[in-house]
Amino acid sequence: MIHAYAIEPDCVVAWCDRRSFRLVFGRFGVGTPRLLLELPKFSSWRKAVFDAASKVSLSDLDRTRLTELFKLLGDQRVRRVGTSYDGTRPWLDNAEAEYARHPFAAIIAMANPRSHAAVLLEAAVGDESNPLWHRPLAATPPRTPEGIAAVVSALVENCDELHLVDPHFGPENSRHRKVLEHLVTVVASRPSGQPKDICVHCSGDNGVSLAFFEQQAAQMSSHIAAGVRIRFKRWSERRNGEKLHNRYLLTDIGGVIFGVGLDEGKASQTDDVNLMDAVQFLKRWGQFNDTCAFDLVDEPKAVVGVKR
Repeated sequence: MIHAYAIEPDCVVAWCDRRSFRLVFGRFGVGTPRLLLELPKFSSWRKAVFDAASKVSLSDLDRTRLTELFKLLGDQRVRRVGTSYDGTRPWLDNAEAEYARHPFAAIIAMANPRSHAAVLLEAAVGDESNPLWHRPLAATPPRTPEGIAAVVSALVENCDELHLVDPHFGPENSRHRKVLEHLVTVVASRPSGQPKDICVHCSGDNGVSLAFFEQQAAQMSSHIAAGVRIRFKRWSERRNGEKLHNRYLLTDIGGVIFGVGLDEGKASQTDDVNLMDAVQFLKRWGQFNDTCAFDLVDEPKAVVGVKR
């Protein structure tokens, strides 16, 4: 539900126009389904945008919009380990080569000389009828491990930190394990390697002992790709504090909320999955990572995958 877009530097200059700016502003960044894919690395890409801007006449208002675009696109972006960029070749050639290595949402470019299927012309940006641009803010996947993993696959593929929040998560329950294992399968196939952190947050007030939790969690290692490490944190509600109830998938690039839960349901069931806006996401991210709205009960031993 959060997708990576490679953006040709000349397109950003074109968006300085008042009409184009209105089509783009608020459509990228935290709380939206679109993020900039660094191609090349951001500092080099930013310089390329400035170089393109120096070749056209921009008004003071245009330059102000350019500054806003840099903030919009640069505050949160997708970085890939292993991306190769050849500065002697045109930007579009490099973008198409990276897409061939591992596909992403789309390549936004001024032209499409080779009629590449993943190229979204700058003139089509903002067109919700174009499938390369249209990205829904909500989904209703089946409550199966495959369905849940599929609807968040783009988000999981692009993040550096992955946090699953489900108060009722228990490693002794197959319905929880299967969903987690499918998400880890997506993680294991990422072009940028493993996230820096994968953590499951759940309740520590359900009467399950630390020893039992660790014993059951350890059995997951044979179903998890080798080397993938999953941490656990068990929380307790504070008196007159927040309720530990909702289910989230939170990452460093955004988050989604699940209406039912991060567990497998019956074959006939679906769930409502909604992209969190920026304010909502930052509040919930902080509650489990920064300010901590709950009291930490314990941190069960991490599980490291051994599946080959």
